[in-house]
Amino acid sequence: MAELGLNDSGERLPKSERPTCNAKTRAGGQCQARVVPGKRRCRLHGGLSTGPKGKRRSKANLEQEGD
Repeated sequence: MAELGLNDSGERLPKSERPTCNAKTRAGGQCQARVVPGKRRCRLHGGLSTGPKGKRRSKANLEQEGD
């Protein structure tokens, strides 16, 4: 579980002990940021992403803009 930034009991590791993100930078190198606990990527490369919130919310926003 160390690759996820967690110890054996599932608790967060200190930031200095977490592995690096491993995402590729534009220059082709490796991202040096630390992973978000429980994820395999840093916050900039999708570790904090929650994904889309659903079509209902999107539709409601479009309807409000049309008024």
